[in-house]
Amino acid sequence: MSDRQTQFYQLLETFPNPLRGCLQSIPQNSGKLDTHHCTAITETPGMSPESLMVKLLPVAKLYAQVPISHFQVGAVAKARLSDSSDEFALFIGANTEFTGQALTQTIHAEQAAVVNAWLQGAMRIDAIAVSAVPCGPCRQFLYELETRRALTVIVQKPDGDGYTTEQLSDLLPQAFGPQDLAVKAGLISSQGNLPKLNLKTFFDDPLVHRALSAAERTYAPYTHNSAGCTIQVSDQKIYTGSYVESAAFNPSLSPLHTAIIRMNMDGLATDGNITRAILVEKPTTISQRGVSELLLDSLAPDIRLEYYEIR
Repeated sequence: MSDRQTQFYQLLETFPNPLRGCLQSIPQNSGKLDTHHCTAITETPGMSPESLMVKLLPVAKLYAQVPISHFQVGAVAKARLSDSSDEFALFIGANTEFTGQALTQTIHAEQAAVVNAWLQGAMRIDAIAVSAVPCGPCRQFLYELETRRALTVIVQKPDGDGYTTEQLSDLLPQAFGPQDLAVKAGLISSQGNLPKLNLKTFFDDPLVHRALSAAERTYAPYTHNSAGCTIQVSDQKIYTGSYVESAAFNPSLSPLHTAIIRMNMDGLATDGNITRAILVEKPTTISQRGVSELLLDSLAPDIRLEYYEIR
């Protein structure tokens, strides 16, 4: 058992015994607490959705990869998996840093939680809890959400005792967002169907086709650069990621970044040794190829990025 797994089970001891069985599913469920588990736990006296989210923040922090700052940040997103239901699931995220790379490559905990929810089928994000006050880029990234005007931000107090709640609109007054660039729908919107994309040249490779499917989920209203990524690790597990943009551009995440989020959230014992990486994209005024090669070189210098274009 890894150190992180040991710490996880130690944290479970801080929850009432009847709830521990529900929470044990988180590492095996890609950092997700299913709807039925959330319902069961929040029906416990004194355990509101907000208090559960805050109580899970130490669990989320276990997933942090911070070789530069050594400062762990955890986040928990409250999301609905259906537009017609008030039931919710919780998705955790943590910050990730890359040794030898510029700080601009860093993945923030709020980004990780949102992407984890998005790529696991969330239809709407109503709230996010964070173990530290959201920085400016994270507030901007959250403002890309379709629910930005109603999004609640829950911040754990520095001493760990209690939390505060604010609306994102109060944390980011006079915000610049999608509407300023004539984009009506935000990230995680139910508007429209996913496009059907095709490769320029046919390849009979399931990992390439999984990257193509990920590209179809792209959120890129500013550049229309559809891009998806597939990574395979040494234990043969496979993860996909989709490109996601921000109106402020800088908080955008490449498809390799989002695939890494999915990898990091998949259990506490994943070795994370990448053995294959595939990028599929439709280049426009920008391309994901350069940044993906740069990031891959720091993670797996012996692995070549396989690149395929969409027509």
